[in-house]
Amino acid sequence: MSDFSPDNFPVLQFNSNAWDWFQAACSDLEILIDDDKKQRLERIYSHLLGVNEFMNLTRILTQEDYLKYHVFDSLTALSLVEHYTEPGDNLADLGSGGGYPGLPLATWLPDRRWTLIDSRAKKVAFLKEAIPLTGSKNGCARAFRGREAKSAAPDLFQKCKLLTARAVGQAADLLPDADALLAQNGIFLLMKGQSYPTEERPAFLKALPKIGFTLMEEHNIALDESDPDRWLILAMKTK
Repeated sequence: MSDFSPDNFPVLQFNSNAWDWFQAACSDLEILIDDDKKQRLERIYSHLLGVNEFMNLTRILTQEDYLKYHVFDSLTALSLVEHYTEPGDNLADLGSGGGYPGLPLATWLPDRRWTLIDSRAKKVAFLKEAIPLTGSKNGCARAFRGREAKSAAPDLFQKCKLLTARAVGQAADLLPDADALLAQNGIFLLMKGQSYPTEERPAFLKALPKIGFTLMEEHNIALDESDPDRWLILAMKTK
């Protein structure tokens, strides 16, 4: 059995306080939850904590923080992903690391073809075991850098309808990776923190036309009343 197998770790159940908060937050965004989703998230969380004991995947360990900062934060992009893609489309998560936003989005949209991408082979070994927990039948994880897709993953080279990236590098620096993975009119969905408008946006807007992208939308959202604004940015590959 693989060291990364979910079967190695006991399944933990979410406490009522953590789950009640998560349900209320999802209700505000009209995100539907059922018992199947809860059980899948509990297995994904238990797997993450188990592997995290011997490999650094996350510093977010409590149930409350996990549901808020990993799962709910990822699901703030759900309606956009659902709107701009269709069942069977190729979608990828760049620099997936511990699997966010890819794992929650695949849990809610298992009919898309998800590829979780990370340059580190050990993290990809973990992600390969985690993806089946989402219910995705076509999901996979692969080890390469996005801009190397033409040689490292030719089947994905300029074939993706949508690419997500969360907490991975400067926005402008990621555009060559997006260019290599996205098809014509494909959408790059970045998830950024509160510093995006001042620290990343000017360089990102300047780089977009040089790489062949056009800014589509920018949305700011707070996870709760005490949390600073986060940003969802969508750019389309037009060249």
